[in-house]
Amino acid sequence: MINLSQWQSFKNIINKAHDSFNQDVVLWKRFTRSYQRYGEDVVGKDYFDDVSLNCLISFNVFRTWPISDETTSGVLDKENMVMILNKNYLDENGYLNDNGFFDMDPGKDYFIHMGIEYRSAGEIPVAQAHDENLLFYIILKRRETKTSGDKY
Repeated sequence: MINLSQWQSFKNIINKAHDSFNQDVVLWKRFTRSYQRYGEDVVGKDYFDDVSLNCLISFNVFRTWPISDETTSGVLDKENMVMILNKNYLDENGYLNDNGFFDMDPGKDYFIHMGIEYRSAGEIPVAQAHDENLLFYIILKRRETKTSGDKY
């Protein structure tokens, strides 16, 4: 059985690790809706805030190789990646919702890594301590599937 001081030590290790190995930067295009002063409907005033996130990246962990499908019109690249985000880091930056999860809109927000656009395909809490989750996996899929010969 793990006692409370051992759990605290585990939590400290996970949180300190963020400062050393979660240093890949992903640009989060965070959807923001613009409202008029008196509540009038305005078309085309929605925009995206650019938020840089420090995270650890892992590629293609939810697929087996190969990651391309041959079709009659070309080869489809179905690469995916996972962002590993520290809950404490998200909380310090105000990126958690009232339920303690990553505050993103999976239908509108998207992410850019190395010039490639990704959309969220799920969120999984991981590295559970006895009283809370310490990390989140954000599963990302390419926003647009490119065929061979296309430039990113």
